[in-house]
Amino acid sequence: MKHLKRLLAVLLAAALTAAASTSLAAPAGTAEFRIDASGMDVVERELSVALYRREDGRFQLDQTRQYPCKVNRATQDASFFIQADGEGVWVTVDYLTDINGDGTYELLVDDSAPVWDVMDAQERLAGQPAEGPPLLTGGQTYILSSDCLLARSAQAVQDRTAEGPHALDLEQSADAKQFPLCMIQIHCGDSGATQTYYLQLCGSVLMPTDISPSDWYYDAVEHALEQGYFSGADDGRFLPGQPITRAQLAQVLWTMGGCQQAPAAQFFDVSPSEWFYQAVSWCRQEGMIAGYTTYLFAPNDPLSWEQMLTILHRYAQYTGSNMRISADLSLFSDFDQVSPWAADSLRWAITHKLISSDGGVLRPGDSVTRAELASVLYAYELNLSLYR
Repeated sequence: MKHLKRLLAVLLAAALTAAASTSLAAPAGTAEFRIDASGMDVVERELSVALYRREDGRFQLDQTRQYPCKVNRATQDASFFIQADGEGVWVTVDYLTDINGDGTYELLVDDSAPVWDVMDAQERLAGQPAEGPPLLTGGQTYILSSDCLLARSAQAVQDRTAEGPHALDLEQSADAKQFPLCMIQIHCGDSGATQTYYLQLCGSVLMPTDISPSDWYYDAVEHALEQGYFSGADDGRFLPGQPITRAQLAQVLWTMGGCQQAPAAQFFDVSPSEWFYQAVSWCRQEGMIAGYTTYLFAPNDPLSWEQMLTILHRYAQYTGSNMRISADLSLFSDFDQVSPWAADSLRWAITHKLISSDGGVLRPGDSVTRAELASVLYAYELNLSLYR
């Protein structure tokens, strides 16, 4: 029953929140835990965890539980500071992997031969030694680096795949992002208290909460966020399925173009107080996005595929990108729905693989979502921007 008790302890443990500059109020006799990173936040998650325990030398699925917790997310430049209040404190790190990318984390338990890591006095992570966990010195600050966590996390994934020493009976997904969710626990032998923190490293930017590693647009959104082309919503989401508007595309192109100043655009519906005012003014000056009339811009109107690609085509001309055109629109079943003014822009986009031609349709009049625009911009940078 030990493995069941440990699972219940994990599920019922308070998922404490670490702070970037101030420490948490910790139970007496345990430790202070802090995170320093260029980006960090705390999100509420409903975790699905599959418990595996060793039977006859192999890890077998025992049970699956769902429980809410707070996850500390931090960029990979993070450092984690741990300071024991007194003696008898040790730190373990467990790895909740998702080998097959199904959204359920695998947690391995073997009380006779623990598979989690412990941190030693040299700030390293390794398997627990036979003589018991190394204890931290009271009052001394220890630094757990993100590089160390990344290396040990990668090892945990390797150990749990088909050829690893802790192999699970799971089909590994080639597309799944393999960085596990780390469970850091600070134990105090004297009081029996345990502090539990769930930690996720997110690369150079914190990914929005509604973007999953299994999404086809994950890499494109990550790139767009890294470059500053997009920002998330105030509630931490990206809203990938939301249609892109004329103002939003103007802001993206203005950012890509270096946020240059331009004479004020005299649109009745674009106020100097609007966040997109400078972007619209610059796009109008450079002839990328004109108004519907001399004084009407309609910033909140959604963009169709042919409108968006025509605007991006103009941006490519402005930057001196490759303007070669060789694609044949007649190969698409809906080519007759393309407006004459947009035909060359769509041919150019297909030529340079900015849009996929696999489906045999162009959808020129359909609205473009934020995720789709991120994908087009990612392809633009890979196929055009980097090779001008």
